[in-house]
Amino acid sequence: MKKVLLTLALAILGQFAIAQNMQVQNAFAKQKEAQQFIDQAEALKTQHKTEKAAKQMQNAKITITKAKEAIDAASVHESTMNQAKTWHYYAVIYYKIGAYPEFVDIDPDSYDKVLSAIEKIQQIDENYYRQMGEELSSYVRGIDNTYYQLGVDSFNNGNYEDAMANFQKATEAASKIGAVDDAAMMACATCAIKLGKFDVAAETFRSLIDKGYEDVTNYSGLINAYRELGEGEKSIEVINIAREKYPDNPQIINDMINTYLTLHRESEIVDQIEAMAVKYTEQPVYYYILGNIYSNMDSEIFDIEKALEYYGKVIAEDPNYADAYYGAGVLLMNKAAEIAKEADDKDPSQYANFNAYLDATDKLAADAKAYNERALPYMEKAYELLPNDEAVKHALKTLYTRLKQMDKAKELD
Repeated sequence: MKKVLLTLALAILGQFAIAQNMQVQNAFAKQKEAQQFIDQAEALKTQHKTEKAAKQMQNAKITITKAKEAIDAASVHESTMNQAKTWHYYAVIYYKIGAYPEFVDIDPDSYDKVLSAIEKIQQIDENYYRQMGEELSSYVRGIDNTYYQLGVDSFNNGNYEDAMANFQKATEAASKIGAVDDAAMMACATCAIKLGKFDVAAETFRSLIDKGYEDVTNYSGLINAYRELGEGEKSIEVINIAREKYPDNPQIINDMINTYLTLHRESEIVDQIEAMAVKYTEQPVYYYILGNIYSNMDSEIFDIEKALEYYGKVIAEDPNYADAYYGAGVLLMNKAAEIAKEADDKDPSQYANFNAYLDATDKLAADAKAYNERALPYMEKAYELLPNDEAVKHALKTLYTRLKQMDKAKELD
């Protein structure tokens, strides 16, 4: 009697297994039927038969929903949940749900489920995955492209958070088949920079370089991300590597200059910038940078005459380089202002008599005036080249006022 009962139980279990396998086949058949409705809808759209096309897509939606219900049941039943074919059909159905806007409300997470299904196949049956790899990879590439385009659309609309999330999804999708979407990763890093998430940017650029994508843009991005994170030494490490690979790349040179200036270590790179200036005489920007470095009053190598020498070299190479005139003028005006403040701060009680105090302040006033007079031709030339620049106009008006040339100051109003 027990043997009969056992045989009956096994038969019932077998029937359940057969039933679940039928669910898998039914799911696949339903998705094929849905595809027929989709194809008909696409054909009707080309004929501008919008209403009929919408009706066919509604039929497709009803049918694909039935396919989903069948494959969902098979994916959790013990007799079919560990079959590669179950997850293959699961991926096909959910990919179709995600591919058409009309189906999005069926399951908004359909693409994530496709990727999970493909990962499941890789775990369950590597041989099956190898056999069906091209088809499964095509779904992954489709998902990757979709997320990437969504990211681009969000980026163009200024929604960098959403863009970054989609670029990350594109990157993760590609990784499921051992691929690297370097474009999505770079775009993700760009979004991170715009959002001030420099840790994410640094990690992404570092990952790209480690994966062999040694584009100069990745090195530049990593240098700047580290600098923004306050990790100057790491920036310098990357700069040294990048300079070996791209010795004359202007972007890397610019990054190097900015990094050393940020770290107040400009004295370490002036020789390199000088060499670049000599090498690229048609690019006076390097002399201009040296002028800015030596004109920085907070720098340990602050030197007015050296700064003016380099600004002069810029002007010699390009007589219309307005920023050089302006830089030289501001430098001299700042020095004049510093001397004038020193005069104002003098304490008469510190002198033997009031005449000695007047002599000291008069001397400082004369020195300040001399610097303002030296600044005047630079600032007038800057204004000649940039007549609509408010900063230049304001500086020149201030200078005229200091030199008591009130008529000229009034003309600028």
